[in-house]
Amino acid sequence: MAKRVFKSNLSVKGIEQLKKDLLNYKNNTLQKKVNLLAQRLAEKGVVIAQNNITTLDAIFTGELLNSIQVRKGGSVKGTAIFYVVADSRHAAYVEFGTGQLGLEGGYPYPFPEGVDWQYNTGKTIFEIAEGQYGWFYPSDDGNWYFTQGMPSRPFMYETSLELMQLVVKTAKEVFA
Repeated sequence: MAKRVFKSNLSVKGIEQLKKDLLNYKNNTLQKKVNLLAQRLAEKGVVIAQNNITTLDAIFTGELLNSIQVRKGGSVKGTAIFYVVADSRHAAYVEFGTGQLGLEGGYPYPFPEGVDWQYNTGKTIFEIAEGQYGWFYPSDDGNWYFTQGMPSRPFMYETSLELMQLVVKTAKEVFA
């Protein structure tokens, strides 16, 4: 990574100018680069999440794939917050799995703080055989189908793992 070099002569005026230059860098250039770093990581996260949805065979209608986006959050002085958002009603079902198949496959990672995910619960779920549960659902074609749910496809968690591996590389690109 290229380093920023500040030079000054050893006079009061030179030191004052150096202080001014450093504060300007801190308050302007550095903040812009921090924002850019956060934004670039989020943009990479969108691509990674979309690739994970494809790789994990989680494309049903394309709605989930097309719902992945960057959303800018609030900020506190000196920070930049960007989110990778799966803005689909069924994103959590794909991530954590549902029903008997979700329970059997299990979510392979710790659940995020505040997430209390339950399998095989709800008014429409019933036991079809000893220890086997499922439900019927209406389809767009007008027919009813039976399902035992679906296994977890942790596309967002795996996106976060991949993004963590890209932080240093992306920072070097932005701050170069």
